[in-house]
Amino acid sequence: MKKQYFFSLVCMVLLAAMQATAQYLSFDKVEHDFGIISSKYPVSVNFSCTNRGSNPIVISKVETSNPNITVEITRDTLQPNFRASLMVTLNPENLSSMFTETLEVYTDDPIMKRVFLKLKGTVKDINPEIEKQFPIMLDVARLSKTSIVFDTINYPSIVTDTIRVYNPQDTAIALIFPNIPEYMTVRMLPEVIQPNSTALLILSYNSGIRKEWGNIYDRLYIGFQGRKINYKMKISVSGIISQDFSKMTRKQLKNAPKIAFVQDTIPFGTVKQGDPVECKFEFSNEGKSTLEILKIKTSCGCTAGTMDKMSYEKGEKGVVNVTLNTRNKRNHVRQTITIISNDPKNSEHRLFIDGQVEVNE
Repeated sequence: MKKQYFFSLVCMVLLAAMQATAQYLSFDKVEHDFGIISSKYPVSVNFSCTNRGSNPIVISKVETSNPNITVEITRDTLQPNFRASLMVTLNPENLSSMFTETLEVYTDDPIMKRVFLKLKGTVKDINPEIEKQFPIMLDVARLSKTSIVFDTINYPSIVTDTIRVYNPQDTAIALIFPNIPEYMTVRMLPEVIQPNSTALLILSYNSGIRKEWGNIYDRLYIGFQGRKINYKMKISVSGIISQDFSKMTRKQLKNAPKIAFVQDTIPFGTVKQGDPVECKFEFSNEGKSTLEILKIKTSCGCTAGTMDKMSYEKGEKGVVNVTLNTRNKRNHVRQTITIISNDPKNSEHRLFIDGQVEVNE
């Protein structure tokens, strides 16, 4: 009798648990820290939620602790696996110093009928001159800019630029840089930024390690010591990497390597969509020193170029193997393959494959 009662009790508990978990509203976060904000400008944050259960969930209302908080909801009924966004905007004009505000989200979720969201931060108006010099607010610091643009970077040189950082906090802060690429080095002078003080972010970019040519675009992610890393906070780094042959003497140019292709364009005729295309471009080094193939670049991911090796002595011949995936191609197709080498007169040589792709009916 006891065993039967215990078994029935276990079944009731499991049934209740299954019913309770049939609905489940999950928020990506329940708290947001605005950091230091001005009383002059509204600030906004997006809270996303997902229905992880198997039944629809209805958001019936949202109550706020401050009438200066407005909330816009993208949808109030969430089907299973659907997402909704709560765009929250706070007008801080009547707030002073440190603040904490709350939102109560009412739902028919049996597990969490009310979800509490928290907003916090510090209202502190910045001197207009400081605001002008450091126009970009990045979490708890202000920056003079969030992008570094190098014009021409001569391979394999190292180029450097700086960004000024201002700490408007009442306490010292320190920047951290997760996942710095090996071709970048970053320094902060000083490493710890005292309250209402400035520092210099010094970024160096080593094109010799990067080993890329043409347009480059990279990101430097920024964080703050003691705070969760937000990978939306970043500095963009861009430029154009090219080889500099301007300082070569006449003798050096005369003895330089010289790449010469048998043909620059290969017509592949007509193929069926989905059939691979393979072409071979033959070349030789007609110069007097070693030819170095630095990189093979193609005009899209559907085209690939390979070589058996990347160095060719005087008089030596080689082949560039090109493969085209025609899966999503149709009609006339023309693809470009760029061979980047140390030939000073032809450092970027363009090859082409050209033909027709028929779509299977």
